[in-house]
Amino acid sequence: MSVTLTQEREIETPFEDDFLRHVAEITLGKVKLPGLGDKQIQLGVAAVSEEKIQSLNKEYRGNDKTTDILSFGDEVNFIEAGVLPEGEEFVLGDLIYSPDFIKRAALEDGISEKHEMIYIFSHGVLHLLGFDHSDEMFAIQDEVTEEIVKTI
Repeated sequence: MSVTLTQEREIETPFEDDFLRHVAEITLGKVKLPGLGDKQIQLGVAAVSEEKIQSLNKEYRGNDKTTDILSFGDEVNFIEAGVLPEGEEFVLGDLIYSPDFIKRAALEDGISEKHEMIYIFSHGVLHLLGFDHSDEMFAIQDEVTEEIVKTI
């Protein structure tokens, strides 16, 4: 499996492409989905202001408040279906995040920004595959975060 990540920076962000790609690859590697390991995965990422993410959250989720990350992908729940589209390439979707929100959350939690971002970014990747908030989803996030935090 390889992940091609394209990040648009509407605002400045401390999170480099290689870091985000690494989080995505570790997260995807923990998911038990046949054929996932053979895919060339495309992932779009955008760093936006809190105002922008609040606007998107209101428009697409009906929540008029700021948030950390939003996931925009195929309407197919790949986890429930148990299969991925045919072919070598797989467009996973887009993740839009707010660096300022993540920085503030990290301060509140008493952890580094990278630590917070690993957990949040892994969460977004899992949503793109079709995971809903569940013990399994949170266990994968915890495992990914624990594994990567040891290396930073």
